[in-house]
Amino acid sequence: MADFTFIHPMWLIAIVPLLLLLPWLKGKSQSSSLIAPHIAAKLGLSQPQHKTWPLYVLGFAWLLAVIALAGPSWEKTKLPAYSLSGARVLVMDMSKSMYATDIAPNRLTQARFKSLDMLPGWKEGSTGLVTYAGDGYTISPLTDDSSTLANLIPSLSPKIMPIPGSNAASGIRQAIDLLKQAGDTNGDIILITDGMTEKESQESLAELKNTHYRVSILAIGTEQGAPIEMPDGRLLTQNGQTVIAKVDPNTLSTITSKTGGLLQFSQADNQGVNNIVKFTAKPRNQLEQGKQKELKERLNNGFWLLLPLILLALLGFRRGIVLAALMVFMPLDYAHASPWKNQDQQGYDNYQQGQYTDAIKDFSSPAWKGIAQYKAGQFHQAIKTLEPLKDTTSRYNLGNAYAQSGQYEKAINTYDEVLKQEPTNTDAKKNLEIVKKALEKQQQNKQDQSKKQDKQQSQNQQNQQNQQNQKNQKNQKNQKNQKNQKNQKNQKNDSQKNQQKQDSNEQKENKKQNSQSSEQSKQENNKQQQQQQQQQQQQQQQQQQQQQQQQQQQQQQQQQQQQQQQQQQQQQQQQQQQQQQQQQQQQQQQQQQQQQQQQQQQQQQQQQQQQQQQQQQQQQQQQQQQQQQQQQQQQQQQQQQQQQQQQQQQQQQQQQQQQQQQQQQQQQQQQQQQQQQQQQQQQQQQQQQQQQQQQQQAEAKTDESKEKKGNNKEKELAVTPSQEGKKPGEATVTQSNPILKKLEQIPDDTSELIRAQMILQARQRAQQQQETENSW
Repeated sequence: MADFTFIHPMWLIAIVPLLLLLPWLKGKSQSSSLIAPHIAAKLGLSQPQHKTWPLYVLGFAWLLAVIALAGPSWEKTKLPAYSLSGARVLVMDMSKSMYATDIAPNRLTQARFKSLDMLPGWKEGSTGLVTYAGDGYTISPLTDDSSTLANLIPSLSPKIMPIPGSNAASGIRQAIDLLKQAGDTNGDIILITDGMTEKESQESLAELKNTHYRVSILAIGTEQGAPIEMPDGRLLTQNGQTVIAKVDPNTLSTITSKTGGLLQFSQADNQGVNNIVKFTAKPRNQLEQGKQKELKERLNNGFWLLLPLILLALLGFRRGIVLAALMVFMPLDYAHASPWKNQDQQGYDNYQQGQYTDAIKDFSSPAWKGIAQYKAGQFHQAIKTLEPLKDTTSRYNLGNAYAQSGQYEKAINTYDEVLKQEPTNTDAKKNLEIVKKALEKQQQNKQDQSKKQDKQQSQNQQNQQNQQNQKNQKNQKNQKNQKNQKNQKNQKNDSQKNQQKQDSNEQKENKKQNSQSSEQSKQENNKQQQQQQQQQQQQQQQQQQQQQQQQQQQQQQQQQQQQQQQQQQQQQQQQQQQQQQQQQQQQQQQQQQQQQQQQQQQQQQQQQQQQQQQQQQQQQQQQQQQQQQQQQQQQQQQQQQQQQQQQQQQQQQQQQQQQQQQQQQQQQQQQQQQQQQQQQQQQQQQQQQQQQQQQQQAEAKTDESKEKKGNNKEKELAVTPSQEGKKPGEATVTQSNPILKKLEQIPDDTSELIRAQMILQARQRAQQQQETENSW
């Protein structure tokens, strides 16, 4: 209990109204009984019996509620906290070519404006600042506060650089050192420059070798170039000719292509700046957990006091006190606070849980959205989102989407692009081989299908020809049968006619022979003729009956054939009906299974909804706790910020004092050096005077002309050392170090402070080099 405290101690002020209210209520109850009991009995007035225990119960409940709201706490809990570990470094070129005027007013001013426009877009991760000319210097380490960088950038210029020149590799080296010190292996380097030579490009790539840093370049200037106008108005010349500074995009594109970065040229509408900011705005490892920390937060134990409050509240149900209190203290509708995580982090959580459709809605990053669409089976939509992206991972995922959608040729082309950028990508090589095999199989299947279609067409044509031949044969048979029937009929008719002719001839002969016969024979002949005619008629009738029988037989045969065809059709229909019944049964089974699945899904959805409701309730409670914790954190942060500001002010004061002390020491050293030089000069003069006296004593007998000549020669020899190696119009150069002489100047503004910082860095490097040389 030594760690006992109240989280919200301001609620304890509510005890003051309780201390004032209880005595007033007690005095009111006593004042209502002013009539004496015996007088009230004679008057027939019954005094009410006041109960004091409800007041004590109310006061006790009030006290418990106030203590619960104050948040008594006697223990702490550990809460996990995560911070983004992404970082980027802004590298600015400060060579003299930045004074070129091909972009108004000049390249240096435009570079400052563009860099200041980039800073507001980098809201996540930390940013550092590096400049370079003849060597690279760290202006600001990695920081989350972009305002510090915005204050430093306007003071940068080539005139404050200790060593003139252009060495882009040194600036990239300083950026890599900053990222490695921060423990970031996948950071971004943004280079603002007006170009570099092939040697600088090769040296920069050598510095970036065996690293995973991505370099994006904003080129300032034009390919036509312009003269370099110095601040004093003169043009920079070399060997008597004006220097023209041009931008070579080839040397810049080699760096961006090999590191996976982006190359943009400075434009008036800030399109290049916006493209680079979007490309590098979010850290490349932002969806990882980053650096895990543990925060100790106090646990609010006031909820334990709710149990006695509920028991006391039960006493007020009979009189409606609790209901009235609930109506008064009922919470109003409130808006839910936005979740602690951003959209990409929520999408990543849904992605890990397998809820890809929700992840697609949450992701704002096109790369992650394309991956979620690929996982959800939406290959065509994934292709649309991934096509504009140019980094290797997105191109690799685009190739996978092409392969899954059946566009094997496009997949092969994208895999080739990935392998050109990353020849060591084994996954892309494996997928490329698989897609090539799938493309070959697809082509073979197409050929086989075309062959099968040709065979089917030829078989169908043969079947049609066979059917036509069968029909023709049937028709020919029917025609032959009809012709035979006609011929038989004609033969029968001819035979009948011939018989009739023969009969007529015989009759004629009989008539001739029997002309002499009597009338009786005529009658007999007539009878015979009638009989013959009757026989002929009978024969004709028999023939007709035979023909009818043949026709009936043919009709019966045709009917039998039709019946057979009908039976075959009925069998086919029965088979089709059976197949339809089987299909219907299968469909019914599938429908039943689907219904069962739907019921199961509904049950699962109901369970999920219940779980979600529970989670929402828990989240609401957690949000309330988080809000309280956030308020406390904000208070603590404000206190920390105030302390940090005080510390920074103290540090600045100490730095200023140290700088003043250093300046005083330097001035003292200069004075001592001057005094030493004066002493040396005095000693030299004394020595010269002594020498002259000795010479005068030794050469007292020499002529005055010889002494004058000797003195003239000594004067000429004394003048020549200061004039040797000096061109007309040039000042003499002292033998002391120019860097140390620049350090002796007093910094009076931000640019001079930056310059002093760079000089100190150069001095430290020189000392390190001397130490290494001495160790060798």
